[in-house]
Amino acid sequence: MSDNFGDFIKEKRARCNYSLKYVAEIIGISNVYQSSIEAGKRPAPSYDVLMKLRDALKLNDDEFGEMLDLAAESKNSRAVAYDLADYINQNDFIHKTLRFSLKNKIPESEWVRFFNAMNEKYQ
Repeated sequence: MSDNFGDFIKEKRARCNYSLKYVAEIIGISNVYQSSIEAGKRPAPSYDVLMKLRDALKLNDDEFGEMLDLAAESKNSRAVAYDLADYINQNDFIHKTLRFSLKNKIPESEWVRFFNAMNEKYQ
């Protein structure tokens, strides 16, 4: 796993043997902006641009999730990845469950137990 969003994009671009200029062109941003992102001088771009990056860099689902997490971290240490925020906001029960857990200080061990049960059932 990459340490930051810029390194992640640079690594995936290199894997595809794409130039910085080529990726910037196909996702519709300037190569100066792309360079600033990869150098860690700018935070991740908008969700629309992230979707274009996913396609351009041929990211699989796990890589796309990692990219979204790193994008959120690049914007704000308290940010949540776009896909997770959408999932929470679009599912009232999930939202209520998280609020309940926060209010009642549900320990991480309970979440680990829940995750393990879901992982066993659906993997």
